[in-house]
This record gives sequence, structure tokens and C-alpha cells, in this order.
Amino acid sequence: MKVVTPQEMAQMDQKTIASGISGIDLMEKAGTECTRVIESTLKEGMLICVICGPGNNGGDGQVIARQLSEKGFSVQVFFTEPADKMSPESQTNYSRLRESSVAVQFLSHEAGLEGFEASLAGADLVVDAVFGTGLKDRPLGEWYETLLNAVNACGKRIAAIDIPSGLRGDNGLTLEAAVEADQTIIIQNYKVGCLLNDGPDCVGEPVLVDIGIDENCVENNKYFVQKQDLRCPVKRKKNSHKYDYGSVVIIAGSKGMIGAGLLATEGALKSGAGLVTSYVPLEVYLPVAARSPVEVMIKTYDCNITGEDIEHDRKRVVLIGPGIGRKKNYSIILNDLLYNTTVPVVIDADGLFHLSRNLDVLKESKTPVILTPHFGEFSTLTGVDREEILKDPIGHGRCFAEEYQVVLVLKGYRTMIFSPEGEVFFNSTSNPGMATAGSGDVLAGMIAGFAGQSVDLLEAAKAGVFYHGAAGDYYAEHYGESTLTARNIIDSFKYVLK
Repeated sequence: MKVVTPQEMAQMDQKTIASGISGIDLMEKAGTECTRVIESTLKEGMLICVICGPGNNGGDGQVIARQLSEKGFSVQVFFTEPADKMSPESQTNYSRLRESSVAVQFLSHEAGLEGFEASLAGADLVVDAVFGTGLKDRPLGEWYETLLNAVNACGKRIAAIDIPSGLRGDNGLTLEAAVEADQTIIIQNYKVGCLLNDGPDCVGEPVLVDIGIDENCVENNKYFVQKQDLRCPVKRKKNSHKYDYGSVVIIAGSKGMIGAGLLATEGALKSGAGLVTSYVPLEVYLPVAARSPVEVMIKTYDCNITGEDIEHDRKRVVLIGPGIGRKKNYSIILNDLLYNTTVPVVIDADGLFHLSRNLDVLKESKTPVILTPHFGEFSTLTGVDREEILKDPIGHGRCFAEEYQVVLVLKGYRTMIFSPEGEVFFNSTSNPGMATAGSGDVLAGMIAGFAGQSVDLLEAAKAGVFYHGAAGDYYAEHYGESTLTARNIIDSFKYVLK
């Protein structure tokens, strides 16, 4: 499934219309599918308020209002602009609406919203069809800001059509105000803005409806990752041995931070790696050995491990970074791994800090690389302010992955995976409870574990992110988000990695 920008969705609409389906018929189909979803949440006798803007999003709202009225529900429509400002399709639907029993009111920008607020208070459901995906980065104006705040304050269930009003469809940032919906009925494809930044909180429960538009009619390489898209876990042959499923090296941990390495090690082991070797500083060998799974080999080093050592031990992937700290100079190890081996390298956490000191080493690297930063670490890597990255995370992530020819895992609620060829993959799993200490260490270990199983690095990253989130979702569904820990994620692998 593809993820689209507002511009791409508009092009898809235009190409569909050019193929022979009229714009008004396409709007009717969109409204019909939205009505079907909304009706499934209603009970007989309920009152629905539909707020319609002048564009095609408002036209969808008018279709919904008319069809709900035909099904016997009481419906009231509020227009935010006069009829002569409506789009052509919206004007056509306004003519149809006038022939129905739907109560219609045009809101005045000069008068107050007291009557409007009273109507919202008496409704059972509020449908937001004010602004669609084409909302630009410009001030809403005081009147619209007051309107959207009134919708949020009404205390009623809110269903947004396609995207909550006030939310930018291109980056998920809100303007002065944005509707905080309980449910958003997303038409045809996920919009970028629904997945990034403020988007998930404004969207509430997303429900996707298909209106028959071909997502491949416009060139686009942004995807929403689902389980059926993955190639992991790999199918195991009966006649096989541990080295068939990868020998993973994890360089992690330091005094006071041994937990990061332990979590990464278990993440790799539980994701199916045939053998995991943990390299730790001598000073923490005993506590690490005491707490590591018995299946893990433990070796010590003093910043003198070389790529030759790794290749000699038949290792298939290296993870470096979780909990190594910033006091010692790990640039020597990183440079040797990247310059002198062909073993894939996953760089996480403090490893990214050391990499940031000499980022150009990536351009001369002989080996495939996965980087797993969160937005703060990505800001350090790029030298770009975090707030600037949030305005265009896709652009910044894509440019970085292409320039340095790496697989970039940019972590967030909807983690994005960028390929060296410019593809972008949005993860479809995870929950807020996973914002907890050690969660990223587990993820790095999982990615390394999958990468060791003769799996393409991009596929390993997609699978690691997906199943990491799925494990967190399993725990949250059964026990709640607030008690979720990194250990719970590991313990839930067995339920999702089947």
C-alpha cells in the first residue's frame, strides 16, 4: 500500500477523472464509503452535525449528510463559506442537498459562534469536512481557529473526513488549531500528514476506504509496511545449522550502561540469529556474563577489535553502539569496520555520535550500512536543526540515505525506513508505550538479527521495525501501554514472530 502527498492524491484524482469517471461521481463514491463507516457507529435517533468547507472535502461532507438523512438520521449541516465560494462539485452537491430534508445553516464570519456551539452540544456526532488535504502553510485566520477549537471543545465524538482540518497533509504539522478527531476516514490512501508529527494524535482511529482509484497511476515510492510485505522471518530448512541463520556480533555496553547491550543481544537472539557474540569492555565482563542468556558468547576488547577479527570468526553482521558511551574513541573501530570489511554494519545510539565526527567515512565504506537514529540523533548526524527536519522529514531522510548510500531507520511513532534508492517505508505498528528506555536497543538487535539471516539490509530493517512494533502492540493490547518496558517487548516476540 502506498502513502501519498496531497499533490500526489490530487494527481491520482485527476487521472481517474480523465479515465472516464466524472468528478461528481467520484465524490459520490467517496461520500458513500464514508457514510457506510459512519453509519456503523450510529444508533437510531441520533443527531449528526456536519461542518462543510467550500472545497471538495466539504462536498464529501454534503454527500454524507444527504445519505445519512435518507437513512433516517437527523442531520444538520453548517457551511463555513457562502455557496458562491464552493468548488463546482460542491455546488452540485449543494443543489442536491437543498432538495433533501437536511437542515442547512451558513455561518457568518462577522457574527459569533454561540448558536453553532449550542448545536454541537446537542449533537451525537460531529463530522469534520472543513479542510481537505490541500490546506497550505498559511494562517487559518482567527475565525477558523475559533471554529476548530469549538469543535474540539464540544465534548462529542468527532469523525474527520480524509484528514482532520487544520492538519497539514504534507508533513503532519498543525496550523494555529486542528481538529482532534476520534476517528478519521481516510479516502483511498494514507496521506503523509496522517502519519507524521501531530498527525497520529489528530487522526485518532484511522479507517481506510477504497473508492477504486489506482494508486499506481502516479509515480510514487512511499509505502505503508504491512506483514504481507515482509520476507522475514526466513523459512528454516530441515537440513541446516546455526551458521545458516547468521552469526551476529554486538559491540555494546560500558560501565553503568550494560543494560543496552544485554537488550540488544536478546533482540538479536530472539529474532532468529543462529549465533550471537557480545563484545564488551573488560571492566564490565563479569556483570554482563552474569546476566547474559547462556546461549550468547561473550568476548572482551579494549577498542582494538578489527574488521579482520570479525571476518575471521565467520560473522555475518555487526551491531555497534548501544550503551558504548562517548568517553572512549570508537572512531577507530568504526573506520576499520567500514573501510576494511564487507560485513554489514548496523550503527545505533552512541555509535551514531562517534560516526558524526567523521560522516564522510560512509561514502568510502566497502560494506552495507544501516543507521538507526531518532530525530535528535539524526539532527546531530546532519547538522540540521531538529525543528527544520520535522518540517520535511521525508526530504531530509531521503537525501541523506541517497547521498551516503545507507539504509536509514528514522525512529518515531511511525518509523520511516529510507533505502539508498530513495524509497520510503512507513511502519504500521507500535504504540506510545514503546517510548521507554531500552526499546531502541531491542530494535537495533532485532534488525541485526534479521540482517544476519542472509536477508537484504532493507528487508531486515523493515522486518525489525515491524515486528518490534507488533510485539509492543501485543503487550499493550493485553496489559496496557503504561506498564510496557523493553523487556516486555522481548517477551512478546514469541507471539508475533510465527
